[in-house]
Amino acid sequence: FFRVSSSAPLAAMPRTLRLPFRLVASAGEFTAGAVNSLVDTSYAYGKKTSSFIFENKISKSISKSISAIENEFAAKTKPYTAKAKPYIQPVVPYIEKARPYVPYGFLAAMIAMAIPVMMVLAFFAFITAPVWMFFGFVTSFIWVPLVFVGTIFAGFLFSVFVFVSTIRYCSQPKGRAVLLKYWKKISSTPMGQMLFFCETTAPSSSKM
Repeated sequence: FFRVSSSAPLAAMPRTLRLPFRLVASAGEFTAGAVNSLVDTSYAYGKKTSSFIFENKISKSISKSISAIENEFAAKTKPYTAKAKPYIQPVVPYIEKARPYVPYGFLAAMIAMAIPVMMVLAFFAFITAPVWMFFGFVTSFIWVPLVFVGTIFAGFLFSVFVFVSTIRYCSQPKGRAVLLKYWKKISSTPMGQMLFFCETTAPSSSKM
């Protein structure tokens, strides 16, 4: 049993969130928990799957074969790469970043072939422009709706990505600290106090 005195100052009264904000907070907590659980489960499953794929005998033999081909290719192209160094040097930082994930020789070959391939494709696109522009105009009733639907779908996927990334960031200690910092700033203002909270008072001389 305890007694709440009517002479207690108003600022000392306990304050609770208003019902709509309590419902929003509960929904947010449930959503964040569900999203984090789903993402963590997906990460764990993906890690197990990749470990199974890359650690079996077939994958290891393929990796050794690729490494042997890469070394042979690098040895044969070494005299030519020295001549092409002034042209490849600007993209070396990007190669170094991708090196842990892509074989170095394969990546270098792809970059070396990309420029002439793009130039050839641009040339063919220019000389065949009357044909494909006419064909595109005639079939516009097909691909225009597909582009529209694809744009909406891509926007939906981007929104989901941003939503999940935001929840993941705010669930980490650093993101949570930033979130709480702004929440304290907003909720501590007179307008925030009046908007978010309701006073929990009890009648004078009441017993609980």
